[in-house]
Amino acid sequence: MPTPISHAAVGFALAAWAQQGAPTRRVCIVAAACAATPDIDAIGWPLHVANDSLFAHRALTHSLAFAVLGVALATIVFFHGPMWRQGRARIAGILAAAFLTHLCLDGLSSYSLGLEFLAPFSRQRYRFLWTPLGSVHGGLAGQLVQEAFVVLLPALVIGWLGLRVRGAGVAPRAAAV
Repeated sequence: MPTPISHAAVGFALAAWAQQGAPTRRVCIVAAACAATPDIDAIGWPLHVANDSLFAHRALTHSLAFAVLGVALATIVFFHGPMWRQGRARIAGILAAAFLTHLCLDGLSSYSLGLEFLAPFSRQRYRFLWTPLGSVHGGLAGQLVQEAFVVLLPALVIGWLGLRVRGAGVAPRAAAV
């Protein structure tokens, strides 16, 4: 059961390694946000959104269409201007990969009804054949411990290593994307 914090850590780690040259702070932070964004649909729980709604958890915001729109919007909003123009396509690719890590991690979990990858065009829910994350019998505490050791801590270590090895820190500007 990956939480938004674990998803963000995976997106950050991916951006720390995927950039050319020293990783830039902005790309790492926006990639982390893109990786966590699909879980904005959790607002439906306190609002009692029905599980079969397009706005339910793991429905529209966990779709490929939402990923395309989210990546386009993030790229336009955060990477406009002449200093980003050269590497904008590569940045969009990094943000797309970060967004897709969320869908993949959720697709590997066993405790839900699956994801609507093709929403709004199809309401079919999918999961990967292999679902090692989460356990219907493990309880919430067991799932959080599993997430910490299987997703969060490795992502934090990989992200930290990316910053240390690739850039001796994070570059403040778009010098190398």
